[in-house]
Amino acid sequence: MNKVSPLKLSALLLLSGLLAACVSVEVPELDEATVPDQFQGPIEEQAEMWPDLSWWENFQTPELNELVTEVKANNLDLQNNRRNLESAQISLEEAGFNLFPVPLLTIGTGAVYTDSLGGAELNNSPAQPVNLNAGFTYNSILSKPASFEQAQALYDSNRALVADTALNTLGTTASTYFQVLFIRDQIQAAEQNLMNALEIGDITQARVDAGVAVPIDALQQQIAIQQQRTNIQSLQQIELSALSSLALLLGRSVQGFAVDGETLEVIDVPQLRPGIPAELLRRRPDLVQAEANLRINVANVELSRLSFFPNLSLTGNIGVSDASLSDLISSPDDLLNITASISQTLLDNGARARNSRLAEITMENSLNNYTRAALGAFNEIEVLLSNIRLLREQEVVAEQQLAQAEESFRLAEVRYREGVADFQTVLNAQNTLFAQRTAYLNNKIQRLNAMVGFYQALGGGWDADDESTMTIANE
Repeated sequence: MNKVSPLKLSALLLLSGLLAACVSVEVPELDEATVPDQFQGPIEEQAEMWPDLSWWENFQTPELNELVTEVKANNLDLQNNRRNLESAQISLEEAGFNLFPVPLLTIGTGAVYTDSLGGAELNNSPAQPVNLNAGFTYNSILSKPASFEQAQALYDSNRALVADTALNTLGTTASTYFQVLFIRDQIQAAEQNLMNALEIGDITQARVDAGVAVPIDALQQQIAIQQQRTNIQSLQQIELSALSSLALLLGRSVQGFAVDGETLEVIDVPQLRPGIPAELLRRRPDLVQAEANLRINVANVELSRLSFFPNLSLTGNIGVSDASLSDLISSPDDLLNITASISQTLLDNGARARNSRLAEITMENSLNNYTRAALGAFNEIEVLLSNIRLLREQEVVAEQQLAQAEESFRLAEVRYREGVADFQTVLNAQNTLFAQRTAYLNNKIQRLNAMVGFYQALGGGWDADDESTMTIANE
């Protein structure tokens, strides 16, 4: 074999690298009309801009903070997420190594084992040399950059998917906790409604006994009393179901699980405002994932295009052999062999053309999917901004109407006790009070859930460009 100098070997490898560098992958961008310059919805200028990673702390609820900490530590889905992200990192590292030639190094000896009538013996004579072989392979050189871009995009997609799952899990934790407190508020309101109904029932029965009211009034009130008792039982069952869902998020059994909070009244509803819409493209995990999927398919288009070009490969081998390991090190006989190959498919019945067109169609669909995801995200924020403002205005009305309903019921009860008002008047006042209590509670839970959704819509403090944010729940 002819010996090849290290200089020539380096030149060949450099040439391969230059050929690979000629390939570039360009990702189409969103149309300018897709990304607005700013959000048009009502924005609280004094509110915090963009959420941080600990957004749940803004509700000023220590118990919620403790629950989120436990979810991040024990939630089974988040544990799987962290392992999936680790797997994605390993795959990306493997793709990075594939950019370079794959080295091979082996050592061995030609020992001979013989068997004779006199017994077995192991023959490792000087005639059996020690061999040391080093080599490399470098295949599909032109496609290396596109393949790495594809692997990088796949990693970014997995990372965004993990972050999106974590964001949804933490959002569900907060919403479920608020739901438990909301149900307890409903139970408290139902118990107060029951107490009011019992008082009216006593008055009605006394009036029936005195002959100043008809028995049907007492029967109607007994029906109202029973409805409140049934409502309390149903709410208690719903509370158990909500506690079970919350316990599952924490990776625990509902048996022995308890929540100390009793009411939504002590929960603050924070304020928040978005920044520039273009920043959302890197802050929302689902948008980053959609963009990464587009990059994957762009790389597929590039790989299908490269299938029309020759396939360039390099292989090299250095073989060293001598009678003993010491001689191998001191004065080896070495042989260097380098092979470059170029192969080109000439006829394939149009398979490469079809694959190329399919890759282009998939890429175009990915661009549309990314555009739709971005438009949906911008529209969602506009709707949330308007909804938050509306719910805040409705809160004032709900408080006023509840106060008016409580005073109306008090007056109707007094007038009914004194015989001035009839039973239908007090019944109507009672039903109005029940309805206003429910409306007031519904407004509070809607405001809290709207803010949880707003934090999620803004990405929950995640940033694709900031490795420290990682998965949102990376502690």
